[in-house]
Amino acid sequence: MFDRPYVPRIPENVAFKWSANVLDEGFVPFPKRLLRCLGKCFAGDTAIDELRVVLAIVDYRRPRLPHPPSLEFLAFTADMEPQHFWTVLEGLKQKSLLNFEGTQAHLDVDLSPLLKKIEAFTIDHPAGGTQSPFEEF
Repeated sequence: MFDRPYVPRIPENVAFKWSANVLDEGFVPFPKRLLRCLGKCFAGDTAIDELRVVLAIVDYRRPRLPHPPSLEFLAFTADMEPQHFWTVLEGLKQKSLLNFEGTQAHLDVDLSPLLKKIEAFTIDHPAGGTQSPFEEF
C-alpha cells in the first residue's frame, strides 16, 4: 500500500499556525476566497467528502508531474475507499465543479470549473489586482 511521507521542513509561517505533529505529513494550501464561499461551493450531506476529494486532488498537483494520479492514491490521501472517492468525484462532475478523464490508474482532473465559481462567488474582490502575491518568486 502507500506510505504517508514525513515532511522534515515546513515554512515558518505555516508551522506557526499548526503544531509540528499535525504538519509532519505536509499541508494543502487552502485559499481564503474558498473559505469565504465554502458553503456555496459545497453543501448538503456530501459537502465534507466533496471537499476531501478536492483537497486530495490539489495536494497531488505540482508543475511538471510525470503522470497523473491514480484513483487509489487520491482515495488514500483523502482517507476514503476508492469506490466512494469515485462516487464523490462523479458527483462533483455532475455539479459542474470539475472535469476528469482518463482511467482509474491515471486520472486527469481539471479544477477550472470550481476555480471560476470561487471567483464568481467572491466577485467583491476582482481577480488581477494591482500587485501579485507571487512577484517575489
